[in-house]
Amino acid sequence: MAAAVSKSLLDSFGDAVIHSATLPDGAMIGIVIADDAHVEAITHAANHNAGALQSILITDDPATGTRADFVLPNDVDIESIMSVLRSAKEFHDQVMSLRADVARRKSAIGTIVNGQFVLRTLDEARNLATMIALACPNSDLVAVGLQELLINAVEHGNLEISAAMKQDLLLEGRWREEVEARLEDPAYIDRVVILSFQRSERIISMTIQDDGQGFDYASYISNTSPVDGYRGRGIAMARDLSFTSITYHGAGNLVEATIVLPASEAD
Repeated sequence: MAAAVSKSLLDSFGDAVIHSATLPDGAMIGIVIADDAHVEAITHAANHNAGALQSILITDDPATGTRADFVLPNDVDIESIMSVLRSAKEFHDQVMSLRADVARRKSAIGTIVNGQFVLRTLDEARNLATMIALACPNSDLVAVGLQELLINAVEHGNLEISAAMKQDLLLEGRWREEVEARLEDPAYIDRVVILSFQRSERIISMTIQDDGQGFDYASYISNTSPVDGYRGRGIAMARDLSFTSITYHGAGNLVEATIVLPASEAD
């Protein structure tokens, strides 16, 4: 299995695959795969990534508290691992593409002061994240975190795809198909996500509200809480990478993300 995984990575990434614990100077890690004997590699990778890391843990104990994007049992079959690798690479490529898009468009629009935006789909979430991020400092990082919050609102909120369900769909290679089917399902077709943006002299505030039932968000907002599935990953990424604070309100289907502007930005 290890040989098959290595071949798949080499086919996808070529000479960018590293099998040792030593990284070339300046290297950044995009995907890390570890078993129980090498779980520290996930922490090592987290310290050497460019905001697009995907981690895969193959373990005897799937209930482990280790922070990983995919936690797979030791008896997982090779087809499932390959599906996960494809999903991990897709996410990594999307994030890097998003950041490159922000860099290209940085001077394309003026500063947004306030506005309200409505979206339904994942593509609309990514496009809106790029546009709104241009009005913020560290726009490439804001785009990544904002995209995750918007995607959470679409997938987990409006379409009611749980974290466990999403992992199962990814393992089966059916995630995109299920998302598209639910977007056209009468039970979900009228649901939208509303993003409200407000910029003052010292604070940028964004609120994101979906039409879902909410969730128990208390366990996701602590800096010490382990990531639990895709909603947890998105919240952790936004909190650690992109925003000064993230606050959930009510049932959990309304989140406010803020950025405190430095004096030089506010003047």
